[in-house]
Amino acid sequence: MSVCDMFKVLDLAARRGEAAVVVRVLDGGRAYVDAVVGGRPLLGLVPDAVVRAVAGLRPGERAQLEVGGMSISAEAVLVRPTVIVVGFGEVARRVSEVAAAAGYYVAAIGHEAEGAFYRGDLPDLERLVSEGSIVVVANEGGHPSDVDVVELAVRRGAGYVALLASQRRAALVVRELERRGLPREAVASRLRSPAGLDIGARTAGEIAVSVVAEVVMYLRGGSGRPMREIKDPYKVVEEVEGDLSSYRCEWRPQPSA
Repeated sequence: MSVCDMFKVLDLAARRGEAAVVVRVLDGGRAYVDAVVGGRPLLGLVPDAVVRAVAGLRPGERAQLEVGGMSISAEAVLVRPTVIVVGFGEVARRVSEVAAAAGYYVAAIGHEAEGAFYRGDLPDLERLVSEGSIVVVANEGGHPSDVDVVELAVRRGAGYVALLASQRRAALVVRELERRGLPREAVASRLRSPAGLDIGARTAGEIAVSVVAEVVMYLRGGSGRPMREIKDPYKVVEEVEGDLSSYRCEWRPQPSA
């Protein structure tokens, strides 16, 4: 079984629920991986007997089992969102690292990045990208493969496709995709280009923050507005009681596997 297969399973699991049991199976000379979510195997590879055997696992628990002559390694996890970052330069590396720091599983395609779950090259996209995937294409100045990657992602039904580009280059990409037979509506519903939120980013790291912020907004349904506008403290200054010595923040980060 490959890390590529594992990434795809985690990607699918992240879009189906918050918890999953990742199952690695060794059946004679055949090895494969699947994930059980809601009592069902995502890829349909795991037999019912294995699904029943791992049903009681809770996030953080692991098990080594023998079922019907198969050697089973199972781990229950709270699944993270997954992001596929494609690029050959500094911006792509920074996007991968910021996304990994945000707690996402990252597939770094064409570059090395600290914290990435998977490192691969362009041909791997055929196996990685599927319906609902998050794909970021981040080549500063552009790369000949950009339009091909965007076309693959749109045709595969990726939910979010970001392309680092100027306004004019983004328009040229849209026109080329139309020439290749993709309707403008299908492109517009998935492609985010120029990528990122308008925060005045200039450096590679700042651009990465801008792009990953838009990914978070897409995943969590945010508005992109400043938090001070959403939760303006000046509107409740006269209503609050007590002092800071008794105040306890109610917010806590969400756990992730």
